[in-house]
Amino acid sequence: MVRALFVSLTASLLAGCVVEPAGDVAEQDLMPASVSTSTQGDHDDISDAPGDGEPESNTIASLAGGTDLPFKHQIPVDSKLKFVDTRTNDVLLKVAVSGTQPPPDYTARTEYWSRLRPVKASVLSMESVGFAGEPGTPAYDKDFDDWLSGGNVIATAQEVSPLQWIEGEYVPQAPHNALYWAVDPDAPSTGRIGLLLERDGQDELLSMTWYRTNRRMDGQIFETLPSKLKFTQVQGIDPDTIKEATWYYIHCAMRPE
Repeated sequence: MVRALFVSLTASLLAGCVVEPAGDVAEQDLMPASVSTSTQGDHDDISDAPGDGEPESNTIASLAGGTDLPFKHQIPVDSKLKFVDTRTNDVLLKVAVSGTQPPPDYTARTEYWSRLRPVKASVLSMESVGFAGEPGTPAYDKDFDDWLSGGNVIATAQEVSPLQWIEGEYVPQAPHNALYWAVDPDAPSTGRIGLLLERDGQDELLSMTWYRTNRRMDGQIFETLPSKLKFTQVQGIDPDTIKEATWYYIHCAMRPE
């Protein structure tokens, strides 16, 4: 859950900051040899060569209207995200996160995920985008609604507790699922995050599960939201395929809109 990955995709993080990499990431840290043998559901085939998952930009996006404090959120409030297929440049998912002044017919502090196309890409680029106006203004309300239009929308709560992060591996319930990984923007030299997407038989997005290699005490997936972050699919659904470590996950309970 993109407080945000993508939360909270969840998930739901701060304007005007810069994430400075602590050093170069060794290749052996990127893809350990561990491969999942789980039989839960069908896992998408990976057609592309694995990417390196590094942040595409270490500059944090300036998010319009980010007036709420970023505690216990997945993706920051009053922010927009999109997930792009890096091979075709098609936008597959869009996310809009409401704050304390949501547009009419929307709920405060909620992540809205709009599925525009089937998510079958092996490499995704998560990109943050600012709103056109301040929360509570007609420009903001229109931009929020327009951003989600054209897709099938599901929603989840934007606030989570640190205690909701569970140690271990989440077992998907959907018939199709894919696990993606990215460098942790808050600890780029050693940290990793994961995003598990579950789909139904018609390739509609059903839910997201976020993984971290450490349990954050504020409950969020990111301390800061990068302007771009690359997510690369791995074989299977075992987070140890990303990195052999103690993993914590939070499963986003979704509802249709």
